[in-house]
Amino acid sequence: STWKENIDGIVFGPHVRVPLTQFVKMIPEGFPIRQYPDICHIAGAQFALNFLSHVWAFTHQRQAVAPSPEFMDSIVRQRANGSTPTIGVGAYSEGVGDDWNKAVWSGVAFQPYRSVKNIVADYARYYFGADLEETAAGLILGLEQNWIGDPAENKEITKTFALAQKLEKDGKDVLAKSWRLQALVKRAYNDVYQQRRYVCGLESVAGAMSALQRTWSADHRLDEARKSLERDCVDKKMSSYKKRVLELASAINKTLGAEVLQTQDKMLNIQLIDEPVSDVPFLLDQVKSIKKLKSDDDKDKAIAKLTGWTDPGKDGFYAALASVPQSPNLVLPVSLESDPARYINPTVSGDRYHSSHWISSQRSVFELYDSSVVVRFEGLKSSAKYKLRVGW
Repeated sequence: STWKENIDGIVFGPHVRVPLTQFVKMIPEGFPIRQYPDICHIAGAQFALNFLSHVWAFTHQRQAVAPSPEFMDSIVRQRANGSTPTIGVGAYSEGVGDDWNKAVWSGVAFQPYRSVKNIVADYARYYFGADLEETAAGLILGLEQNWIGDPAENKEITKTFALAQKLEKDGKDVLAKSWRLQALVKRAYNDVYQQRRYVCGLESVAGAMSALQRTWSADHRLDEARKSLERDCVDKKMSSYKKRVLELASAINKTLGAEVLQTQDKMLNIQLIDEPVSDVPFLLDQVKSIKKLKSDDDKDKAIAKLTGWTDPGKDGFYAALASVPQSPNLVLPVSLESDPARYINPTVSGDRYHSSHWISSQRSVFELYDSSVVVRFEGLKSSAKYKLRVGW
């Protein structure tokens, strides 16, 4: 028998070296192709979330409750049978935490003439009831918006949180029994908790950096910086948010089982809930170390190095390529929408916090396969000589 007689079909899975649109053209005619997409991970994955802030990466790492209806809708429509003839989808999953994403894939593929918002509304009505449909659908759509852009500036987080609280009030009985609703409401509470932690951390760092650049004595500057960095960011309201996250995690474990929701993270991200999301721990360690130096001259030099670490010197340039929002120095060869698996565009990486470095130096960009990271700097002088230094 020939190999063609022994193969019933071909599966296209994560990180195949060529895009699906090209892959289907390489397969001999007559062989059905089934998609096997990874839609359960937020990072280090086939469809990693684009320009995900370190706040969410550090506090969730790879697996999280991350409904992404609009992102998934865009992907499915690009892989529709018009351009990529396939015979269905068998999603790669680690638990059922991608339940909402599977619903979008199924709904759009089955009825492509419908909008994703309409499909999400169907999902909400089916699982939570007609009375909660509008609010629950808004929550699912809102959670996706929560993780777009800079968390400190994202006003959607507060709006989405209000929807979660409304569901707690109006859907108390449903919430008590539904792991789906518990997981969504838990995410909303955690998002607002992390946002407030992050904003407070930014304020503490700004206060410390301001103190270090004053004209006071070295010891006075260090003492004032330390005061700013040691402020307590968790107030009574934030404590109540964290408590609610823990309660809902416990509820999920009873109604479904934590290991069923997220097989790769049976703690449901709880172990990361207080992971640092600002440079406070690093800066505090540096301030304490400088304080131990014997001479004022050594302290002054160390402070100057610490506060000027992003200063490239006269006519120089500094770029944090993995920053969120996207760095103006990082070039995207094609639109994000047209390259969801990042065959051409760069990937932002870094989901582990280390107190020994600035956060920006813990994040990086890289290219898959044979593409190259492209950067752009405007205002370069043709008569100047530049030294390129890359942190990795």
